[in-house]
Amino acid sequence: MTSRRVFTVITCIAPLFFVPLSGCTTNPATGESVFTGGLDTSQEISIGREQHPQIIKSFGGEYGSPELRGYVDSIGQLLARTVERRDFKYQFTLLNSGIVNAFALPGGYIYISRGLLTLAESEAEVASVLAHELGHINALHHGRRQGSETIAGLLIAGAGIAASAAGVGGNQIDQLGNAVARSVLSGYSRKHELESDRLALRYMSRAGYDPSAMVGFLKKMRDQSRLEAKRLGKSPDKVDVTNYLATHPAPIERVRKASALAGQYRVARPMRARDIYLRKIDGIIYGDDPDQGLIRGRAFVHPILRFRFEVPHRFQLFNSPTQVRAVGPDGATIIFDSALKPSDGPVSYYVTNVWGRGTRLGGLETIYIDGLESATATARVSTNDGPRDARLLAIRKNLHTIFRFAFLTKPGQAEQWSKPFRRTSHSFRLLTKSEASAIRPLRIRTLRVRRGDTFASLARGMAGEDGFSLDRFLVINGLKKGAWLRPGQIVKIIDE
Repeated sequence: MTSRRVFTVITCIAPLFFVPLSGCTTNPATGESVFTGGLDTSQEISIGREQHPQIIKSFGGEYGSPELRGYVDSIGQLLARTVERRDFKYQFTLLNSGIVNAFALPGGYIYISRGLLTLAESEAEVASVLAHELGHINALHHGRRQGSETIAGLLIAGAGIAASAAGVGGNQIDQLGNAVARSVLSGYSRKHELESDRLALRYMSRAGYDPSAMVGFLKKMRDQSRLEAKRLGKSPDKVDVTNYLATHPAPIERVRKASALAGQYRVARPMRARDIYLRKIDGIIYGDDPDQGLIRGRAFVHPILRFRFEVPHRFQLFNSPTQVRAVGPDGATIIFDSALKPSDGPVSYYVTNVWGRGTRLGGLETIYIDGLESATATARVSTNDGPRDARLLAIRKNLHTIFRFAFLTKPGQAEQWSKPFRRTSHSFRLLTKSEASAIRPLRIRTLRVRRGDTFASLARGMAGEDGFSLDRFLVINGLKKGAWLRPGQIVKIIDE
């Protein structure tokens, strides 16, 4: 069965084939009949209300002054007056996350990260993101997802019955059923994203925003993804590679489709509100919050937990709530985190009996890092990228805290990375109170271009040097190499 035929099943003719199903309704945004698995408005509101506090907690809390939060909410509320579904109150929340992200929960709960605000350069660009999330809610995508999952479960069972009749084994049945389910769910995810883009243009034009701002921001997100790929040592072109099981359209596909659609919308005096937006975000934190630790070039510093370490040359650092990862040439990787359940007793016992339990370890050795009892050992481990040689290092700060490094290399390459990894190990040290208090987060600053300023000169003056300052300056300002800077033009830079 082709994917197109599979997708055709999931319409309101589905109940004709699956008698127990119910829950078809009219999509208020498009007028088509869709299957939502019975999810109604009251259930949506209940789900959103229940999940909202957990989302806030998971993303580091809300961010910004009451003025900044109110500004973001005002953009959302203007757009919300243009949508089809007005059976609940929409809430727009600014999250304390440096990741470029936005998403929606059922019941009108919409979230946008401060990381996304640092990438945008106008109110219209932010409006395009919020309008996209409104599109998900108004096109009943949460309910349609639930409906797809219901049908996917039946398809799995149906695939099992058909395969059983044909004499196919149990494992093959599972593989066949899961493949069918994935094709249904991921295919509809791509469709929903593109449908939300179309609706976003509708809502933006109704509210008076320039529809072309959505195209500009999609390009900027693509450029951001390409930059992150370069930092990982991967080809930037791979961000546009997709297949029929991908959960989202390729960035270039979204850009092209949005460009084609944006010209169909005419706004008499299209609003972008660039200058006021840049004034509003001047001083916003860029990247990590100090509570989560900060990247400073090749160094990672944590002013709250009061430690720092430095990774080798040509390694790029990436911070997340659970670990710090450094990626180097030829797949060499450093992973840093802390033990969830540190044990008492010698730290060597922790390495062999807790962290490395069930793993064949070699070369166990007790050492001292910055005067702290530490232990290291080697192992061969399995990863998503295949087998890796690992050097494990545990550093005990106190009875309650053990810091951990895992140094990973391809088989046979451990020796060539031995000295650089050893230097990283011994670069770890605790910070004094005065050192920790002097650490400041990076922030977005706005300035007016002066005569003689160039892309390169402005990029050189930015903080957080990691070898990609020029690329980052171009991305956050939506600029391309070869463009001109005008004296008096407002641009964003990254500073402390």
